Amino acid sequence: MHRGPAVALVASVVVLAGCAPSRAPAAAPAPSTTTLTATTPSATAPLVTPTPKPSRAPVAPKTVRVSPKAPTPTYRSLEKKYLVRNKIYSAGLVPAVTCALPEIALTTRKEVQQYANAVLGCLQRAWKSVVERSDVAFFSAKVYSVNAGAKTRCGILTKEVGGFYCAAGSGIYLDWQEFVEDNEYDRVWAGVYLQFTMAHEFGHHVQQLVGISEYYDERSERVKGALGLQEMRRHELQASCFASAFLGANQQTLDLYDAKFQAYRDAAYSGDDDPPASTPDHGSRKSNTAWAEAAFTSKSPSACNTWAVPAQRVT
Repeated sequence: MHRGPAVALVASVVVLAGCAPSRAPAAAPAPSTTTLTATTPSATAPLVTPTPKPSRAPVAPKTVRVSPKAPTPTYRSLEKKYLVRNKIYSAGLVPAVTCALPEIALTTRKEVQQYANAVLGCLQRAWKSVVERSDVAFFSAKVYSVNAGAKTRCGILTKEVGGFYCAAGSGIYLDWQEFVEDNEYDRVWAGVYLQFTMAHEFGHHVQQLVGISEYYDERSERVKGALGLQEMRRHELQASCFASAFLGANQQTLDLYDAKFQAYRDAAYSGDDDPPASTPDHGSRKSNTAWAEAAFTSKSPSACNTWAVPAQRVT
């Protein structure tokens, strides 16, 4: 089984025509620390407006003024509404759901598709009520196990990418060969790796449904360079955080204990700085670990507001 960069967390997050590809976490040693678009908008990063320093000039006499009518929200205020203050953060816990995954080897495309379909069903049942409590309609996603080089509605699925979420059609595309087990002893890792990848990509689907992705897309068109990569990390770290909230809520259902729990940590804690180091667009091991631990414990998207924190927390 290839344990290099793959699905959910893409080598470079490219959001084109509603596509939000993402590279899957590379398997790593035990950690040291630490979208069909609904009628709702897609996502962007929070706009931080510095607070002006108080003036030391003499204070002018107070005058009585009539409060003007509240202005129509500007585009930047909508960014703050959908990124920083999104209703998903106060929508409550991700519920534990019935989730029966097939006990099969992951050696063929058909088997990977069967397993991914089962995981997707669990994700949809768990997130549906949370999304609806955010006052938006829930729409299902689909998953496709394809060969590297396959054409999708969001472009070519390259070997380097491994998989991504495509908002056009709400599709999760997987390079199935990234998820096959090398031998029977690799079965636990392969299954959990696919679970986390699916949960991460479905995190992008949730972002799409509740309006985060639209305003992230808009913001990413204005912000470039190092700051652009920082906003990309906010987007990807949040999708992984949503994944951990789901997996924490369903730890018992999915039997994520012992070797399976270690496999989850290997996937969730991996970062761009793990060797071989890659483009810093999905977060460092330190940041991924911190967000994953908080979400797994809280079982809630309230732990995943990556847009409201300083840059040091999204390295």
